[in-house]
Amino acid sequence: MSAPRRKLAVVARDAGVSISTVSKVLRAYPDVAPATRARVRDALRRAGYALESGATSNRRDESSLVDVVVATQRNGWAGEVLAGLAGLAREPGLAVVVTTVDAGEPVPRLWLEQLFARGTRGVIGIDVDFTDGQRAYLAAYEIPCVILHAGAELSLSDVLAAILDGAPPARSMAAG
Repeated sequence: MSAPRRKLAVVARDAGVSISTVSKVLRAYPDVAPATRARVRDALRRAGYALESGATSNRRDESSLVDVVVATQRNGWAGEVLAGLAGLAREPGLAVVVTTVDAGEPVPRLWLEQLFARGTRGVIGIDVDFTDGQRAYLAAYEIPCVILHAGAELSLSDVLAAILDGAPPARSMAAG
């Protein structure tokens, strides 16, 4: 039997943060600085909360979703890549969730909360750039991420394999 949990107020005091910050870490909100998130997670572990990264990894491994974030643009390159990924994803029984953003605009903050809530195998960004905070969030929760930009030739099956194999968060690949 695991150690009894201490109240969040005690955890917050131990970590030097507010109760709401502890709550945000428990619910995986993205607007907590990586260093603060690590400090709170350490305090939660000491207080008897089971926060093993394996639980997050298992949930991710069981998911049949792959998130794709696409910057809208006038050329058809992103559409071709998306269609190719959707076709390849069907073979291993995956579904593709698509989020679009205006070219040059940041990926919305709410997207991370939705991503965590639904669970995902990984993220593929097409002509988008994630913020440092978003990259840190993906890294903290061990969510594989491949970022594609127009350029050199690249096999879409390699991209999907990188997600399924657990590519490091925010791995950039050039695609033609």
